[in-house]
Amino acid sequence: MKYKIALLLSLFIFSNIYAQNAINTKNIDIVRDQWGVPHIYAKTDAEAAYGMAWAHAEDDFATIQEPLLAVKGLLSEVKGKKGVIFDAVAFLVDAHTVVERNYDQTFSEDFKEILSSYANAINAYATAHPEQVLHKKLFPINGRDVIKSYAMTMTFMSNVHYDLLRIFERQLQAINYDEFPSGSNGFAFNQNKSADGKTYLISNSHQPLDGFTAWYEVHVSTEEGWEFMGATFPSGVTPFVGTNKNLGWTHCVNHDDFHDVYSLHMHPEKKNYYAFDGEWLQLEERILKLNVKVGPIKIPIKRTFYWSVYGPTLKNKDGYFALRFPANHVIGGAEQWYRMNKAQNFEEFQTALDMQQLPNLNVTYGDKDGNIMFLGNGLFPNRNKNYEWEGLLPGNTSETLWEA
Repeated sequence: MKYKIALLLSLFIFSNIYAQNAINTKNIDIVRDQWGVPHIYAKTDAEAAYGMAWAHAEDDFATIQEPLLAVKGLLSEVKGKKGVIFDAVAFLVDAHTVVERNYDQTFSEDFKEILSSYANAINAYATAHPEQVLHKKLFPINGRDVIKSYAMTMTFMSNVHYDLLRIFERQLQAINYDEFPSGSNGFAFNQNKSADGKTYLISNSHQPLDGFTAWYEVHVSTEEGWEFMGATFPSGVTPFVGTNKNLGWTHCVNHDDFHDVYSLHMHPEKKNYYAFDGEWLQLEERILKLNVKVGPIKIPIKRTFYWSVYGPTLKNKDGYFALRFPANHVIGGAEQWYRMNKAQNFEEFQTALDMQQLPNLNVTYGDKDGNIMFLGNGLFPNRNKNYEWEGLLPGNTSETLWEA
């Protein structure tokens, strides 16, 4: 039996407190089926994003806050040591700088409205439910903060954290991904293989049951043509996998070599200077300051990191090592997923894929016309073939400095 849940009165009261774009909440209906899955009906796509954020917050506001806390360096104050790695990765991804620099030219005006609407709903929910707020310094958020959480999450999905661990643990041999356990898979069968002449798409994604990479099922339907049933992550403004009336797809994490580690040759006397193309360049020093929750108290810690021409650079007892990865060179994955949601045929779906804003994730696709596809997707640097890229690379030459 289906039942309709009207948006709470508090949603109407608080919806405009942080509003940057007017959202008429009277145009939004949240209908939950017998399993509690929210079906969001709205006139506009921006209104649907607002409703989706509100419904998700009703179900799991705590987890929605976690990636947003991390990009503000606050998760360790809430989760203790478990939050430190996420705060540190958000810092090393340089999510704040990358997003602030590229936000306006990356996103279309209509999608910026969707991002703002999503953020405004989260702000409104926080105001209406202050007892559920995990940290008073988190709110208000805006669309840029949402994209910063995407930047951090996509870095984890690209497995960059494995290279961070290699440097911290001084285990710099090449990663053997063949030793990783198998996981997600997807299947697409067109009408030539089905008894009833229909296309079938099977998504068998292996994600955790909690945390900010756990699926949340949702259905969106608007008068602007956003009609999609699928699943998203906490702080995700659209479904990432699923189907509309004409097509669908699923993702699998892939373990291709998307990131590189460089050993810097340091000056024998001048502190923090490294060799590059016959010159000595100075490392930029950046200090990460965190307050880590330990029982009832918070302990301040700080860690010094560096930036070289390659990107974030870490020091251990063996020397200085730099990381370079495509995941922090693009930030438009959120809008690409939105365009994939709204695609109505194979050509439109390909146009969305051509945005090339997803740094990894394979795609298994099927549509009602019988088109099926597997795409080994990723942003692969144009690397110099004279080097062994899966191992430790020399960090003293532009020959190993690829551009995104």
